Amino acid sequence: MNKRRILVVDDTAINIKIINELLKDEYHISIATNGPDALALISSENQPDLILLDIMMPGMDGYEVCKQIKQEESTSSIPVLFLTSMGQSEDETMGLEIGAVDYITKPINPPILLQRVRNHMALHLHHERLEELVSQRTEQLREGYIDTIHRLTLASEYKDEDTGAHIKRISHYSQELAKSIGMPEKFCDEIFYASPMHDIGKVAIPDAILLKKGPLDDAEWEVMKTHAEIGAKILSGSHSPFLEMAVEIAQCHHERWDGSGYPNKLSGQDIPLTARIMNIADQYDALRSIRPYKPAFDHQKTMSIILKGDGRTLPQHFDQDLLKSFENIADRFAEIFTKHSEL
Repeated sequence: MNKRRILVVDDTAINIKIINELLKDEYHISIATNGPDALALISSENQPDLILLDIMMPGMDGYEVCKQIKQEESTSSIPVLFLTSMGQSEDETMGLEIGAVDYITKPINPPILLQRVRNHMALHLHHERLEELVSQRTEQLREGYIDTIHRLTLASEYKDEDTGAHIKRISHYSQELAKSIGMPEKFCDEIFYASPMHDIGKVAIPDAILLKKGPLDDAEWEVMKTHAEIGAKILSGSHSPFLEMAVEIAQCHHERWDGSGYPNKLSGQDIPLTARIMNIADQYDALRSIRPYKPAFDHQKTMSIILKGDGRTLPQHFDQDLLKSFENIADRFAEIFTKHSEL
C-alpha cells in the first residue's frame, strides 16, 4: 500500500529532523524550508495529504502560505497543522480562522504530534471516501436522468420519423451556440441533454395533424401550437437540472424576440436564454430539412433567410446578440447537419 504524503514546512533543521524521524516509517515525507518552495510542492502532481506548517519563517510566513493554500480549489481541502512556538490564544484563533485544522506548540512533543497527525490523516481519508461516494451517487443520478431523457426522446420518434436525426443535431447546435457566448461548461452540458426534449409535447398531437402532408388550416395550427405547453407539463415536477432546463425550452422555444411567437407572446429578455438558443437551432434545422410546405434548403439559403428574412422568418424573431454569435459559428452548424443527417 502506498504511503500517504506529508509536507513538512519549517526553516529549522532540528525540527525537520525530529519530525522526519518520527513520521517516516508511516508516511512519505517531503520537506520545504520556506513558503514559496512549499507552495510549489503543494501545487505539484504529488500533492500532500497533510501539511505541517511552521508560522515564523523569513519572507512569507505560515499564515500567508495557509491563506494561499485555502484560496485554491485544488488544494483547499488539504488539512494544515500549524507548528509554532507562539502560544497565545489569539495566535491560535487566527490560525484556525484562516483554515488550519490544528495548532501544535513547540518544543515538539513526539507522541502528541504523532497522534494528532494520525487523527487528522484518518479524518482526511474519511472525508475523501465520503466525497468519492457522493461523486459516485451523483454520477448514478446523472446517468439515470440522461437515460430518462433518451427514453422520452425515443417516444417522439414513434410519432415522427424525421425526429431521430433532428434531435441529435439539435443537441449539438445548442451546445455549440452556448459555448460561443461563453456559457459555463455545466450549462453547455445540460443544454446538450435538455434540448432534444423541446418537442416532446408533440406526442399528444393527433397524427392527422402532425403527419399531414400539406399546410395546416387555422384550426389545425392552433392544435399544433399546444405542443409547447403540453411538453412543459410532461417534463415538469423533476429536480433534475436537465429536466428543469427542458421545461423552459419546451415551453418557450417558439417565443420570438419581437413578441410575435407563442404560446405566451414573450419578448426580449423575458424569454429564457435556453429557449432563445433553441429558437435559432430549431429554425436552422427546420430550414435545412424537408417539410410538407417546403423543400430542404442548403446552408447558404438557410443563412440568408435567418439573417435577412424571407417574410415568414425574420431577423427580429431572434436575440440579436445570439444571432451574431450564430453567424460567427455558422460553419459548425453546417458541419453538424452534414454529420448527423439521415442517409
